[in-house]
Amino acid sequence: MSDMRDVQSERDPRNVPLDYVGIENVRLPITVRTKEGGKQPTVGTFSIGVDFPHSFRGTHMSRFMEVLYQHLEEISQTRLRVTLQDIKERLKATKAMIEVAFPFAVKKSTPITKLETIMYVDASFKAELNSTGYVVTSTVTVPVHSLCPCSRDISEFGAHNQRVDVTVSWQGDLWIEDVIALVESSASQPLYPLLKRPDEKYVTEKAYLNPKFVEDIAKDLFLKLDPLSPCFRIKVVSYESIHPHNAVAIKEKRAEVTESSAKSNDQEHRDCT
Repeated sequence: MSDMRDVQSERDPRNVPLDYVGIENVRLPITVRTKEGGKQPTVGTFSIGVDFPHSFRGTHMSRFMEVLYQHLEEISQTRLRVTLQDIKERLKATKAMIEVAFPFAVKKSTPITKLETIMYVDASFKAELNSTGYVVTSTVTVPVHSLCPCSRDISEFGAHNQRVDVTVSWQGDLWIEDVIALVESSASQPLYPLLKRPDEKYVTEKAYLNPKFVEDIAKDLFLKLDPLSPCFRIKVVSYESIHPHNAVAIKEKRAEVTESSAKSNDQEHRDCT
């Protein structure tokens, strides 16, 4: 095959560099480490790419798949870095990026009857390796329950309540399970895939006694995450039960760039979005 023409590597007279070239929507079986020390099998949906110099006509797309098959059976921060280093070298790039989204299973016991259930949340890792360093941003979206404080206060009986999705993106050594617990403790009530009548009575009454606006959830969660992560982003979306629109609250924490941190390897990764 050595005599076959390498069209991608031919010189391109247009001299236009590209910010990103790669592949996306690649689904592969993976395992994710859990806080308890185990490994959870799941399915990852990958995007992987590099920056592209002006001098070549095209990249070698098959090499992205080769790297994925070689490295990404298990997902970890170390494994993602090795993967990106490999793809940078194979494609002669200065920057490589990868993102993997996956369903993450959480074991939950119903509050009163103590039945074991499993609830899935959407999680992802996004990593970038360039000349200034390496960074990983983790994201999880957790569905919870909120009950409106205003509705409860002004009504003679009852109050409108709704399901709320809380999306948290963060950098640092935090387990997905810990972030889920912080989100659930900031809402009116967690959600459960299964509720028997004693459980339903409990969660309904507890939510009524713990009303939260989307603003409350965002603020409470910020105060819990603040000492744990250098930067993060919280987005709370309430699917309103008495309106045709959603209510939204967003709070971000960005790491401060000091003179010493500006010289560190992660100087370009102060944004957690």
